[in-house]
Amino acid sequence: MTSIKLIFKNVKKNIQDYMIYFLTLTISVGLFYSFNSIQSQPALSHLDATKQLLSDQMGILISALSVIVAVVLAFLILYANQFLLKRRKKELGIYTLLGMEKGKISRIFAGETLCIGVLSLFSGLILGVILSQGLSLLSLRLFAIDLAEFQMVLSVAALKMTICCFSVIFVIVMLFNVRTIASVKLIDLLAAGRKNEELSLTNKVLQTCLFLTSLICIVASGFIINRYGIMPSRENYCFQAAAILLAVGTMLLFYSGSAALLSVVQVNKRIYLKGLNTFLSRQIGSKIHTNFVSMAVVCGLLTVSICGISVGVSTAITMNEASKAALPYDLNVVSEVDIAGDTDISAWLKAKDVDMESIAQKTEQISLYEADLTYGDLFDDQNVKLWPIDQKVPESSVYVVSVSDFNRAMSMQGKDTIELQETEFLLNCNYKGTFQYIEDFLQNHSSIIVNGKSLQAASSEVLQETYWMTSVGNNDRGTIIVSDKIAMSLNKAENVLLVQYKADTDSDAVLQKMIPIGLEWETHGYRYTEKVMLNSIFYGAGALWVFLCSYIGLIFLLICAALLSLKQLTETADNIYRYGLLQKLGADGKLLYGALFKQIAVFFVVPLVIAGVYSVFGIRKIVAIVEEFMNMHIATNIGFTIVLFLIVYGGYFLATYLSCKRMVQERHFNEMEV
Repeated sequence: MTSIKLIFKNVKKNIQDYMIYFLTLTISVGLFYSFNSIQSQPALSHLDATKQLLSDQMGILISALSVIVAVVLAFLILYANQFLLKRRKKELGIYTLLGMEKGKISRIFAGETLCIGVLSLFSGLILGVILSQGLSLLSLRLFAIDLAEFQMVLSVAALKMTICCFSVIFVIVMLFNVRTIASVKLIDLLAAGRKNEELSLTNKVLQTCLFLTSLICIVASGFIINRYGIMPSRENYCFQAAAILLAVGTMLLFYSGSAALLSVVQVNKRIYLKGLNTFLSRQIGSKIHTNFVSMAVVCGLLTVSICGISVGVSTAITMNEASKAALPYDLNVVSEVDIAGDTDISAWLKAKDVDMESIAQKTEQISLYEADLTYGDLFDDQNVKLWPIDQKVPESSVYVVSVSDFNRAMSMQGKDTIELQETEFLLNCNYKGTFQYIEDFLQNHSSIIVNGKSLQAASSEVLQETYWMTSVGNNDRGTIIVSDKIAMSLNKAENVLLVQYKADTDSDAVLQKMIPIGLEWETHGYRYTEKVMLNSIFYGAGALWVFLCSYIGLIFLLICAALLSLKQLTETADNIYRYGLLQKLGADGKLLYGALFKQIAVFFVVPLVIAGVYSVFGIRKIVAIVEEFMNMHIATNIGFTIVLFLIVYGGYFLATYLSCKRMVQERHFNEMEV
């Protein structure tokens, strides 16, 4: 039989052994291509300048991450290849006994690897092309582009990059196989998988001490992170110390926890002696104990994956929702009365070649006043914890707007107006950083004194309207709405021109004229907020964040699932003769496959549960950082993460169980034939 025929015959015969390897390669190629092909979507070329800049940055960052991802995937594929090599060592040993030279054996195995590599590359590219269309639609949605502009496209650049990267990886894998087979001894090939791991930690006192130490390290790490945060600093090494404690604690938890759990099970004879629990508990305990480092690494990667995907998606959704609520007008221009004077903003803009009559369908100029009380007065007697950017807010005067101006702003948005008596007031606040304190004030105070006038609350509910736009979204930290007479008795702080464009207005052209005005606001006292630009920042930054977090999270999830799957396949292959002994001792298939299912489930579920606990804490801290940086409340949404984990993680678990079950069945059928 020629080498080529033998290669194809072996691939066909061992196709089940290659299942996880093939699945890992296919998904890796698909993800690699799909993310690197996003920039090829023609609709993204129609972005405005701000979104285009963010889109270009996204492409650069994904390309840079792809290099790191390619290296990580190379190690993962090499690890997967080790399983295949170990699974086939006995077969290769028989080839050697039959007189086949090691060089020819190496070429056969390299040929098999090449066949699987070509098939997985081809299928992965097909999967990638399909996934890339979905990612393109998602990118258009995140960048607020009309989905009608979507075009199906094949990215030649991403295709070349994917083929080149994975071709290099396959060559490295084949060279590794040739070197391994050439250097291995015949006795090792024939006796592969016969070595048994012993549970080295048998001292009960030491077990307990190490287990308690692991819990102390984990709790201490949580305490440090809770107090000092998760941002590394050159001046403060608390985060680094917490990370080390967490890593050590997690490794000790797997190392000692398995032995401690085995001891607990052994004490309860009703559980320990039931069915195959004796065999199962020792298998699980010894395998987790001897693989505690890899289990800890998987736990850490799963934590990063859960946090990255959850926070990324949640942030993008929140930013997009906030952008809709924060941008009720196409443009507003603010004039500082102390600098610009109490002027007609439209007239001043016309002198600067920005004619509102030609571009605006409707305009309204409203005024903001300063009350003779500060936000600190409203927050008095409250346990206030403001974001760092808001530390000076308590010292600032509270804004006041007249009911007439507020109603004109609401009318421009098509919303209902309000009615207010001269002796009444209302509070409006849409800023998450201060809303709870404004709400508490209104719940506990039914009256307020403004410019010596006592006013009664017209409602116990805080309004949450956006009556003018700011450069950082919904940023009304609290405004008192009063009658026109009360408002006019106060000092005017700012005038605000609210603008709705005509249908045919070129927003980019208006923006180009407004940029010089904004750059000179400290001199002239005029600044602006433009809907398209701010909308681009919200959508573009959200898209960039969600893509990067999802890319990293998906790759880490794939690595974790593949590592656990390959590890279980290796363990089952090593212990296949033990399952044969259980069958000879009378264990029926139901008990045997049930024990196999439980063992694999434990290895998949335990690191996921621990990572889930870490993620609950980690997501809260990450979200706090994002909220402080972006000045908005992030509503965590883990639904997408759960669905993703069910598909990828659950899919690998099911494929692993079916592959391991087939190994045990083959052993049983072979012994029956003998």
